[in-house]
Order: sequence, then structure tokens, then C-alpha cells
Amino acid sequence: MRYCTRTAFALDRIELMPDGRIAYLLKTPRRGRTHRVMSPTEFMARLAALIPTPKLPLVRYHGVFAPRSSLRSPATPKPPARAAKPEPCPGHVPRPAAPAPAPAPAPASPAPASAGAATPHTWSSRSSRLGAWWNRCRRSVGSEA
Repeated sequence: MRYCTRTAFALDRIELMPDGRIAYLLKTPRRGRTHRVMSPTEFMARLAALIPTPKLPLVRYHGVFAPRSSLRSPATPKPPARAAKPEPCPGHVPRPAAPAPAPAPAPASPAPASAGAATPHTWSSRSSRLGAWWNRCRRSVGSEA
């Protein structure tokens, strides 16, 4: 997680030169050069290249979690089994049923319903599952901030 929150470049390595150009201190010298000197336009073009295009997935899965991996189904969690209808409490008085609305016309070609289709998870349920997983991982490895 700590790498996801980092910036794409170090702000303390950027210097504005007196003539208006921008010098970026390189992490390791290349061909004897310690700085990359650019015009403001070139610097902005290089910054803009770091921004991902819209609708491009920022996370790519490889290995077991890749979309076409043969090991994906054993490695991912199974959807929960549908719970049986709960029994009413003793002394429960059911509410009177509301009048049934007029039936809607049947669709021209009904879609086949699968018997064991799982409902998609909501964003909040996925987030809570991820948080629980993250806490388990941190406890097993040790707290590393």
C-alpha cells in the first residue's frame, strides 16, 4: 500500500533556474549528467505523460488473479450460500398483504435465470472485505507502517 500513495516524482529534486528553465536532479547520474534541464513546456509534457488515460485500468492482475488463469476459481472466495427463509418469532402476527398490482406484460424473450446466480457485491461490502483482509495480513506479517 505504501507505494500507491507515493507521488510519481520527488518535489525536492525540482529546481527553477534563473533563466526560467527547470532542472530535475536525477537519482543516479547518467552519462556523467546529474540534472535534466528542460523548458517549462517540456517539463509539463513529461508530467502529463505520467497521468493515465481515462478508462484505463490502473491495476493489472497477473498470475493466479489474472482473468484467464486456470487457478483463479480455487483462489478466489466463493459466493455465500443463499440463506433459508428465517422462521418467524413466536407470537409474530404477519401484516396484511397489500393488494397485488396488475401483472406486467411478459417480455418477448425471457432471459434464462440461473438457479445459483450470486448477487453482485456492493462497493461497501467489497471495501469492508478488503479492509478485513488487509488487517489479517498486517497481523500475520507484523505492523509495518
